[in-house]
Amino acid sequence: MMTSHIRDVFRHMEWADSRVWSAVLTAESTRVDDQVWKTLHHIHETQHAFLNVWLELPFRRWNLDDFKTPGEIAAWGMSFHESAIPFLAALEESVLDKATILPWAKYFARTLGKEPEPTTLADTLHQLTSHSMHHRGQVARRIRELGEAPPMLDYIGWVWAGRSAPSWP
Repeated sequence: MMTSHIRDVFRHMEWADSRVWSAVLTAESTRVDDQVWKTLHHIHETQHAFLNVWLELPFRRWNLDDFKTPGEIAAWGMSFHESAIPFLAALEESVLDKATILPWAKYFARTLGKEPEPTTLADTLHQLTSHSMHHRGQVARRIRELGEAPPMLDYIGWVWAGRSAPSWP
């Protein structure tokens, strides 16, 4: 039950990411806005970083300057979702409680005022979808500030729409 819900939440995340990108790439004001670029880059950098942890790949950073156009960042974002599909398809309930070490957790010790508590795979799966949702909301607010209409991104809206497949620009 839990793994099917996790897969659903990740499918929603991809759908919402694709809708944000479609909105951003449609209007000149959003396509050239540094704040939009930086936030979308942060969303996808975090997605890729978590995937590397889950796949036991080395931790790395992706520099915003590595991408010359918004379309390149969008394609990179889409590649996260494509790469996550096999991992999520193979996900079993029995591994959700597996201890999962995030290489960057130590950097938050000062903010927390203590060493971070252990995290599980389930914790990290939940964190990534919540983190992405939070920052997509920031992008949606910025789209509105720039005079454009942000897309509807709510999970329940996705459910009501029949759990639509993503439509990447």
